Amino acid sequence: MSIYSIGVGGLNAAQAGLYTTSHNISNASTAGFNRQQIIQTTNTPMFTGSGYIGQGTNVQTVQRVYSKFLTAQVLNAQAGSSEMDTYLTQLNQINNLLGDSTAGLAPALSDFFKGVQDVAANPSNIPARQSMLSMGKALVARFQGLDARISEIRDGVNQQITTEAVTINALAQQLGNINQQIITAQAAGMNQPPNDLLDQRDIIVANLNKEIKIQVVEQSDGTLSAFIGNGQPLVVGTQTFAIAPIQAQDDPEKIALAMTTPQGATIYLQDSVLTGGNLGGLISFRNESLDVAENSLGRIAMGLANSFNDLHMLGQDLNGAPGKIFFNVPTPEVKANAKNASSASVVSAAIIDSDYRIDFDGANYNITRVPANPLLPAIPPSAALPVVVDGVHIQLSLTSGAPNAGDVFLVRPGNPASSRVIAESDNTGAAILESSASNMQAMGTSDYRLDYTGPGAFLLTRLSDNASWVGNGVDEQTALDDLATKIQTGVALSFSGTPATVGDSFLIRPVRTAARNLSVAVTDPSEIAAGMAFRTAATLSNQGTAKIDAGVVLDNTFLPLPATGVTLTFNTALNQFTVAGAVPAVGNIPYNPGTASSKTISFNGLSFTISGTPKNGDSFTLMPNSNGVSDNRTAQLLGGLQVANSLSATAYDANSVSAMSLAFTSSATVSFQGAYAQLISNVGNKAREVTVTGEAQQALVDQSENARQSLSGVNLDEEAANLMRYQQAYQAAAKMLDIANKMFDEIIALGR
Repeated sequence: MSIYSIGVGGLNAAQAGLYTTSHNISNASTAGFNRQQIIQTTNTPMFTGSGYIGQGTNVQTVQRVYSKFLTAQVLNAQAGSSEMDTYLTQLNQINNLLGDSTAGLAPALSDFFKGVQDVAANPSNIPARQSMLSMGKALVARFQGLDARISEIRDGVNQQITTEAVTINALAQQLGNINQQIITAQAAGMNQPPNDLLDQRDIIVANLNKEIKIQVVEQSDGTLSAFIGNGQPLVVGTQTFAIAPIQAQDDPEKIALAMTTPQGATIYLQDSVLTGGNLGGLISFRNESLDVAENSLGRIAMGLANSFNDLHMLGQDLNGAPGKIFFNVPTPEVKANAKNASSASVVSAAIIDSDYRIDFDGANYNITRVPANPLLPAIPPSAALPVVVDGVHIQLSLTSGAPNAGDVFLVRPGNPASSRVIAESDNTGAAILESSASNMQAMGTSDYRLDYTGPGAFLLTRLSDNASWVGNGVDEQTALDDLATKIQTGVALSFSGTPATVGDSFLIRPVRTAARNLSVAVTDPSEIAAGMAFRTAATLSNQGTAKIDAGVVLDNTFLPLPATGVTLTFNTALNQFTVAGAVPAVGNIPYNPGTASSKTISFNGLSFTISGTPKNGDSFTLMPNSNGVSDNRTAQLLGGLQVANSLSATAYDANSVSAMSLAFTSSATVSFQGAYAQLISNVGNKAREVTVTGEAQQALVDQSENARQSLSGVNLDEEAANLMRYQQAYQAAAKMLDIANKMFDEIIALGR
């Protein structure tokens, strides 16, 4: 090694430094560029008698100034930020739709109930009735319009998920291709790092991570592998796994994703593994907000229709006919999973909103469905309770006393009036009968998945929180009844058709399609049941101060009344009313004006209040309301639904009712308008939550990117200093060669 060699080595090192610095300066504004630096080392020294003499320098490699830790921080923060941005963009559509003061549901609800109140104010007025009918149709149209817009948003989400799959596949393919280029470059360059290719790969990884959160692992050959979710491979070295959009197996309205392996196998990807990035934002929005919003809207529609129908059917229309349903109530939707081995849809669901009459015959409790009126299996007092009737959970217990034969209780789980359980006034027993019943009020916004696990066994999962119940029975229907007992939502499940196969599953959506399928059943304004089918009157010859109110219909099973009416005659000696003409017959009804100023009397589905002090022989009559065109009692009750608490805020509690005291503790804590306001509030709160989370994620992106740039970014002042340093080193090395050349010339001159 000579002074020439040392000088040339120094010259080359300085030149490499100048090249690298110039490259850094040229790419100062290039996105994703990491500044580079030369790694310079000393050559192996030469041993002489005077010791080891240095042999100069060489450039070992050119490397990026790069931190895997900081890059990982940027990726994690960016995946969260992209997810929140996409989520918020979608959520704002729902927020703006539902909260619109003109196009939202609130004004349509107000207009409809104003129409009801106008009929209550003038029940015989045909224009008022026509207006109510028109407002009902407008309300239905508003429900349908809102649901249609939500369906459009759902279609848009499905389309965007499909687009995301295409984008992810393209980026994954680019990552696989650049991995191959890096392998080739390293092989051709004696395993030296191809820094600019590595920067390009980092850009691809960052773009891919914006679409879906990935975990990257560096392989021994220098390639990067990318994984999603719980380790599902997306890119392994140069091999890529494509993601394909498919129709979800459990829900035909939903686009899901499946992974196709290089061998052609298809792996269904659960939503839980598709997190982070734009795709994660779309999935989270669909599952957490879009489904809940549509189900909440459907729940309001179904609850309104059921409650309105319950009261309307107790009324009497302008023609004197019994009221019929005002709204056509949609049925719950059940979808068989596409992977079911059985081809038959063997499970169906229905919302049951009947009332029930419970009478004690001396040996058993007999339950009769009202108004369909078939007798259900008798229940002995010793039987295991609770019992399930039509999917409605009924708990009977005696807290004191004992019933006598003929005692009757009317259970009205779905009625929004104040009294859900009515004891017949002529009951002679001292029993305190308590009942808890679940119904439409307890209906939540969640969908359910029903899995068939074997003969007489089902597993039901509430998808909103993954709570699950196991239903067992001697056969499939008994198992489904067992589930209805446990979930207490008023949904009856039926089993029929071809036997299911173990592993078959069904998606149950009790209220999803209610808003879109709601319709008005009444077409003739005269069919609006504003009145009631009976009227009360005090006999003109009465001598006492007792009065009777107009009364209400609780159950129309025994209507119309006999043409001769029903008469209640007071017996002062016995402090009781004798009832004549009732069908079925009613016993004597105690009434003691000395201990109470009034009493509510109920029998045969009628309820009225007598107050004051009657004289002996004073009487009151209940007559058919054949000419009651101006009767507005039912219309007033219907108008009261506007502010009545008819739905549950939590949606999972069962009702608790006390029959004898008429005390009622219900899961119903919010009106229909209140439920809609709550829906708007929930969406708004979620939007605020996503906004705050997104801002926090963006702050993390900025902080981590600044930290990365402070290490890897190009500092032009620093690079200018490096230029001067390498220039001076180059000049010094050149001077060294000049000196060596002069020394060589002197040696040559000595030989002349």
